[in-house]
Amino acid sequence: MISWIQHHLIRHGRWIFLSLLAIIIVAFVFTIGNTPGCTTDRSGYEENLFYGIDLNAPRDRELIIEKVQTSAYLNGQTIRSDEQFESLLLSRIALLNLAGEIGIPSPSQEVLAEFIQTKSVFQDEEGAFSPESYTSFVDNIESNPRTTQGLIILVLEEDYRIAQISSVLAGPGYVLPSEALAQSQRRRTELSLSTAEFSYSAFKPEIAEDTAELREYYEVNKLRYEIPERIQASYILFKSEDYAEQVPEASENELNEHFEANRGKFEEEYEFENPAPPASEELTDEASPPVKEAITLAMVRDSVASSYLLEQTTRLANQAAQSFAYSLYRDEIKRNSDAFESLISATGANLTAIDPYSLADSSKRSLSAELLESAFALGGNRYYSDAYAESAGYAVLIYEGRIAPEIPTFDAVQSEIAMDYKADEKRRLFNERGQAIQSALEAKLSEGSEFSEAAEALELTAKLFESFVIENPPREINRSALQQAQTMQPGEVSQMITSGGTGIFVHLIEKLVPDIAPEDEELAQAEEYLSRFSAYTSGSGYANELVFQGLPKEPIAED
Repeated sequence: MISWIQHHLIRHGRWIFLSLLAIIIVAFVFTIGNTPGCTTDRSGYEENLFYGIDLNAPRDRELIIEKVQTSAYLNGQTIRSDEQFESLLLSRIALLNLAGEIGIPSPSQEVLAEFIQTKSVFQDEEGAFSPESYTSFVDNIESNPRTTQGLIILVLEEDYRIAQISSVLAGPGYVLPSEALAQSQRRRTELSLSTAEFSYSAFKPEIAEDTAELREYYEVNKLRYEIPERIQASYILFKSEDYAEQVPEASENELNEHFEANRGKFEEEYEFENPAPPASEELTDEASPPVKEAITLAMVRDSVASSYLLEQTTRLANQAAQSFAYSLYRDEIKRNSDAFESLISATGANLTAIDPYSLADSSKRSLSAELLESAFALGGNRYYSDAYAESAGYAVLIYEGRIAPEIPTFDAVQSEIAMDYKADEKRRLFNERGQAIQSALEAKLSEGSEFSEAAEALELTAKLFESFVIENPPREINRSALQQAQTMQPGEVSQMITSGGTGIFVHLIEKLVPDIAPEDEELAQAEEYLSRFSAYTSGSGYANELVFQGLPKEPIAED
């Protein structure tokens, strides 16, 4: 098996793995720093060095992003957020730098072949190396050679070095016997408890709108009503429809190519507009179902011609928008100059003003969020954006200025202040009512009342959960209430827990903690789990510290 892997992966991997990134696509747009392009004003460009890697340099950044994506795929790891991706990227750079300082070498072919078998992408459901999964992987990437040469081997070698340094940083994973015992006992502890619920939505206290109190509330919470920085901008729209006359009439070959390239879309449209008649009820089990009609170009010619024309006009609109932005860059045309006005006039398009907007407003306008958000990176000589796709064509944004953050007057936001004041007061009064209810429940229990009777007398909804083990709780029990019960002693009533718009009180009736023998199998499993968790926590802590040390330090202001 090892020799087979060596033959296919080690010796030929430099040319086999040319296409992984065409297979694995992480649905994130991860950006660190600025990305200067051909029309970008680089006068303010600064390096952003992190352990020798310039995160503002497109080539450095793109390479490390590819490595992180590739490593995540090989390890069967799903990246669920930009924050997780950033953590993986920075820790990879930091750990490789430490591995280089210590002198951890790249693995030999034999060691790398063994390391490959530990990768999740090559394993079956039981965690064993699967030749079938590996063969499928190789077959897929051989058929689509686009990835940078040697990237996969490089990532595997780096992952091996990272694994070596990580194992050293993690250590053996220390755990006390008492910790494992407490973990096992906690899972097998038997509880009996009751809960009482107090609805937040049904709680409707009388809250007066006193103007003096509203003004006081406004003064304390002014920053809540601050209007954030807003952009002043205009845009030029290059409409696709304006370029229809420039598109030659499509030939039969062009229409056919467009039809074949988009066959699925045209077939779906045709079937939607021409639904098949319902199947005959007389169709017997032995009879074959009707053959689905093949969709041909002739049947959807008008739709294909319209789609082809739109594709071509949109392409021309994109070219015109990019040419406009490039002319501003190439000729160093200033805003509000005669040359700017002449260029606008030559395009035949209009400069349309955009109502001032904040970053949060970008996704709420009719223009694309990408176009509007681009303005926040503009200023100085670079007052124009790149070309961005819009529903009617392509647009270029013209930056006009910024409106500084401001706090509106009391009168301008009085209605909003009143709503916020009432909401905050309701929460305060709800919590006060919760404290009073807890005291009332404790008093009634001390008088000999049952918890359910006491709860009902206070117009609460009571529930009883008899004798269950913590590791297998009733489905109906609130998880916050269960967690609270584990810290209580029998007879106690908890403070009000707010969960999902409901105030919950917990009354612990009985708590039985089991005795666990030293040879208990679950105790051994708990020790192993806590040991691995301790090692993971230790290693992660060291990695985070390395990341922190590598980040650029803010200059200390002098007095």
